[in-house]
Amino acid sequence: MGWEPSLTAGRYRRPCGVARLSKEPALATQPEFGRRMRELRRHAGMSQADLAGPELSASYVSLLESGKRVPSPEVVAALAERLGVTPQSFQEKGTGSPEHGAGDGVADDTSKDDGRRIDLVELLFRARKEEEEGASDTAAEQLTEILNSYGDGPHRDMLWEARWSLARIHGRSRRVDESRRLLRQLLDDEYTRSSAERLERVARHLAELSLSNGSLVDGLRFAQLAWTLAEPHQEASVAVRAGTVLVNACAWSGYERWGREVADALIARLSDEIPWPQRSAAYRESARLCLLADDYAQARTWFECALEQTDPQQDINAWAEAQYYLAIAEFLVDQGLDERVDARLARARPVIEVLGHTSMLVHLAVLEGHLALRRGEPDRARLMADASVEAGSWPATHEVGVNLLWTARIYRALGNTSTAAAVYRRAAELCEQGGAMHFCAYTWRELAELPTAQSVMD
Repeated sequence: MGWEPSLTAGRYRRPCGVARLSKEPALATQPEFGRRMRELRRHAGMSQADLAGPELSASYVSLLESGKRVPSPEVVAALAERLGVTPQSFQEKGTGSPEHGAGDGVADDTSKDDGRRIDLVELLFRARKEEEEGASDTAAEQLTEILNSYGDGPHRDMLWEARWSLARIHGRSRRVDESRRLLRQLLDDEYTRSSAERLERVARHLAELSLSNGSLVDGLRFAQLAWTLAEPHQEASVAVRAGTVLVNACAWSGYERWGREVADALIARLSDEIPWPQRSAAYRESARLCLLADDYAQARTWFECALEQTDPQQDINAWAEAQYYLAIAEFLVDQGLDERVDARLARARPVIEVLGHTSMLVHLAVLEGHLALRRGEPDRARLMADASVEAGSWPATHEVGVNLLWTARIYRALGNTSTAAAVYRRAAELCEQGGAMHFCAYTWRELAELPTAQSVMD
């Protein structure tokens, strides 16, 4: 574990191998020292951790480079030895190569900027490669170091991409607060707002993050911004991605007519030129909007299209989700399709269980509970309802609330009004918390219709 040196020399033990200077260098002046130190480190091809060695820490080196700490003379000496320069090198400006003796001349600013940009591109490429290979934590560390080292630099396009990549990694790793913070910084950045393409990317990602973490109000707001920017100007694939997110937000927020208009425009723009995952997602979200709006026939048609577009060998999760939702639509549209629903669930269930997604497992339990009711199997229906309640929740609170609404209907059909009332109340609470006021109203209305409604409301 590294230490943070004190400015009091007596509290610092000289690292092994560091020679005592005959004359101590003067304390460095920040932030010039940090900028020069960063330049020397990059020229040596060292990371902040390499430079820190066993005595310091990478975080302390980062603080030095950003000008937030002033090193003691002993620390200056240790860093100089590790970099192969003299302590006086940290006070020199624009010397380029970190040589001990006389330099070869001062490089012009353009050459230095070009060199720094090449270094930055290389570092960003390495981080992207780590991310692609599944080493997200390593990529996040590298991107953080890039931002700490180059954050005040002139290469805004490269630094923008670094922040964008880091925000996406945090979002996938469930570090929601960190991702949201970075995205909001990007959203307010002048460089972002100078480009409709960049602004659309940030707004869409903020919408997706909000929708998956129970904030429908923000999700709808950012999704509308992304669609407004993408629909009339961008290429079809960009508009399809933005429109898919907006349809999702409209479905859960109860804006059925608006969502249907966007869905129709979205489906009209689909073609073979758009990658199949985007086509599948567009059909799936449009169908789910119809499902939540009780248009079961159209939901079934579009879920069938989503399944046709999905390759299980490339995205087994999307395939299982399409199978499950198509089973729901078939269950709701015609009682004569129950055998087909059972067969479809039999194909999707093993995949859902292996993937272990809480939301999908709860969806599955609720649907099987309603199938059991239709077949006259009350014990099975109650078992599935209990499993849905006991499964707990996940970040998308509005989605949890709607699932509990359907679970409460199972208890109501079984005549267990006290349990149904409790589940209805919890469903209403979660729908309101997530911003799904449309479904919150449904829930309270059905609760009021229970035989024990008056006592529950009291």
